[in-house]
Amino acid sequence: MRIAIFTGLVVFVVFQFAGMAAAAETPSETNRLLAAEATDSLSSGIRYKYGGNNPAVGLDCSAFIAYLFKEAIGGRLPRTASQMSEMGDKVSPDRMQPGDLVFFRNARRAIAHVGIYIGDMKFVHASRKHGVVRESSLTTPYWKNHFNGVRRLSDTTPQS
Repeated sequence: MRIAIFTGLVVFVVFQFAGMAAAAETPSETNRLLAAEATDSLSSGIRYKYGGNNPAVGLDCSAFIAYLFKEAIGGRLPRTASQMSEMGDKVSPDRMQPGDLVFFRNARRAIAHVGIYIGDMKFVHASRKHGVVRESSLTTPYWKNHFNGVRRLSDTTPQS
């Protein structure tokens, strides 16, 4: 009898926790809109341009993210990837959701690049190497070795 009650209690707690975890993993409206905008941008023809901030001429990685945020949410983000890396909430890589910002380092800077995670270990970014907005995998050796964190912009992230 005690075993049956204990087993029932364990099953109840597990299902309750699983339900809370699933609810916590539901992407916010901000994330959903950012991921959709990022995916749609793959066919936009936007070119990469170092320091660029005009989609008609070209955007660098941070200007691209700021552009998507403005299009999706109507808000503004800081100009640089480093400044963006201080926005929102830090997220563990195993808790990433589509719409989260993913950051990368290089030999000179702790935060040198930013993209938007779209799920299945893929992200969308303005690629200097390829000269266009493109989808890349976080599992490729370059991105895996340069990965430097995830941030989630909540529905209440301040926008100026």
